[in-house]
Amino acid sequence: QTSSNNYPTYPYRVRFCWWGAEEIGLLGSIHHVEQAILNSDKEGERFQDYLLNLNYDMLAGPNYRFGIHDSAMAPTNTPPVALNGTSRITALFRQWFTEQKLPWSNASLGGGSDYVPFLANGLAVGGVNTGAGGIKTPTERDQYAAILGTGNGGIANAAFDPCYHQQCDRIRNINPFAYEKVVKAAAYAIEYMGRLNDLEKWLYPQGRSKRLEPINRSQLYNTQNDLELY
Repeated sequence: QTSSNNYPTYPYRVRFCWWGAEEIGLLGSIHHVEQAILNSDKEGERFQDYLLNLNYDMLAGPNYRFGIHDSAMAPTNTPPVALNGTSRITALFRQWFTEQKLPWSNASLGGGSDYVPFLANGLAVGGVNTGAGGIKTPTERDQYAAILGTGNGGIANAAFDPCYHQQCDRIRNINPFAYEKVVKAAAYAIEYMGRLNDLEKWLYPQGRSKRLEPINRSQLYNTQNDLELY
């Protein structure tokens, strides 16, 4: 058994969050960001104390793909300050999957997951998902089979997760192979960025936004802009 005391410490803290009420409007993550903006004088709880947000939503779809959030698919009204870091996180995940000889796909940065309030307030974001109610195309099936082997590309013209928001969405519905790879990718990203001497400069070479505005909820949550949910 390995003690955590044997690992070198990072100059940054990692906060793990499980958001509530995502499906009815990202209520948990929006509330968290709103409170962080209000806590402007409480060090460690302020929004400016965050450097990035990594989002892992849908990690083990049975008809999976490895969808990397693509900075080029961020909404057009995304604050420019967030784009450089988001692009670097995108490249970091692509590098890992490529080096592991695993296929990957571009995933949107639409309005349907909990990175939205962070990105909308100028924070770099990234992450990986295995797909929800979106449909795997024959091209994507063939792309994955070419790398993973014949018969391992999944089912074309079927949902990534046919049990998405259904009663059959249970632990027995997951794909263990996909889950293992996404977890390892997540660990790699945290490890890599956690060891950078100046993560803030790596993400924001031109500096960060100093002025934070209250969140306009009516402009944030737009699932119709998230093509992978349907």
